[in-house]
Amino acid sequence: MNKLKNIIFFSNTLWFLEKFKYELIKKVSQNNQVICIYLRKGPVYKEEKIKALIDSNNVSFYSLKSFLKKSVYEISLSFIKFKFNKIFIHKIIIFNIGPIILSSILSRSSKKKIVYVLEGMGRVFSSKGLKNLFLKKVVIKIYRFLFKRCSLICVLNSYDALFLVENNICSINKIIILPGTGINIKSIEKDFEAKKLKPKYIDYIGRIIIEKGFYKFLYTRYNFFRYFPEYEKKYIFRIICPIDDIKKLSKDEISFLKKERIELKPYLSSANDYYIESKALIVPSSYGEGLSRVVLEACYLGIPILASRSRGIQEVFPSDYKYFIKSYNPFSMSQQLAEMINDTSYFKEIKESLKDNIRNNYSIEKALNSFTENIFTE
Repeated sequence: MNKLKNIIFFSNTLWFLEKFKYELIKKVSQNNQVICIYLRKGPVYKEEKIKALIDSNNVSFYSLKSFLKKSVYEISLSFIKFKFNKIFIHKIIIFNIGPIILSSILSRSSKKKIVYVLEGMGRVFSSKGLKNLFLKKVVIKIYRFLFKRCSLICVLNSYDALFLVENNICSINKIIILPGTGINIKSIEKDFEAKKLKPKYIDYIGRIIIEKGFYKFLYTRYNFFRYFPEYEKKYIFRIICPIDDIKKLSKDEISFLKKERIELKPYLSSANDYYIESKALIVPSSYGEGLSRVVLEACYLGIPILASRSRGIQEVFPSDYKYFIKSYNPFSMSQQLAEMINDTSYFKEIKESLKDNIRNNYSIEKALNSFTENIFTE
C-alpha cells in the first residue's frame, strides 16, 4: 500500500475551510493525509462537519501557532525561514491574502510546493479608497516576489488571470482557471423539494461594505417606494450579512434601518432558508470576487437578480442578460427593479439555460474534478 502524501491547506479562518472547502478537503483526503491550518477561527462554523473530517482519520486541524510548534525544526533568526521536520509536505495549498503573504517565511524548497488559490482579488484590488490603493501597490509587489517560486496560481475567472498577466505579476504558464468552489446542486434541490416559496423580500446578501454596494441598496429602496408606492405593502427590503458586520453597526445605523423598516438578518451557514422568501436580489457589487456563490445559488433557483457586471458575477449570466445594472444612480436602479419583479415571462424563458450553465460549469463536482486534476496529477 502506498504511503499517503501530506497536503497542507492554509487559510485565514477555520470558518472558511468549513464553509467553502469542506467537500474539497473530503475528496483530497481519500488518497492523501490533509493538514488544515488556520490563523483564527473566524465566524461561527459547523463543528460537526469539522469533527466528521477529523474522524475520517486522514484530516487534522491546527492553528498556525500549534502547527509550527509541532512541525518546524529550524528557525533562522538572521533571516526568518521555516523548514518542516517531522512531516514531508507534498503540496501546500494557500488561500486568502493573509496566509499568502505569510508564506514568504517558508524556505525556498517549501515555496516550490506551494499552490496559491486566489478566490478573488478582494477588497484591496476593488476599492478606490486611498488606503486600499496604497495597499494594492504593496500587495502587487509582494505577489510578484512570491509567485516567482510557487508551483501554480489558481484563479476563478479569466478576468483575474488577465489582471495578473497584464500587470506582470506572474507568468501566464503558471495560471490555471478553476470553476470556483462549486455549488452543491443536489443539496439545494433537496432543500427546496416540496417547499412552498413565499417571495416577499427584496434582498441584499453580503458584507456591509461600500464595495459590495450596501449603500446603493439602501438608496435604491428609498427611491423604489417613493416612486412606486404601490409595492410598499407588498415587499420588504432585507439585509442578510455576517453577524460580525451587524455588531459593528452603530446605534444610529440600527435605528435608521428600523425606521425604514429594513430587516436585518445574520448570514447563516446556508442561505437556503432566506432564498425561499426572496422575491429578488440586488447585487450592486464592485468587489473583486472569484465567483459569487450567492449569485450562483440564486440563479439556479430562478430568483431574479439585478446585478452588476463585476468579475465573478458577469460570468454566470448570458452576455445579453436583461437586468445588468445600467446605472448606479439609485433612482435608475429602482426603475430597473420595478421592471424586473414584474418580468416573470423573461425569467421563465431563461431559467433552464441558467441552470444548465451552472450545472455544466459551476457545480461542486465540476469544481472538485477540475481542482484535483490540475493540482494532484503527478
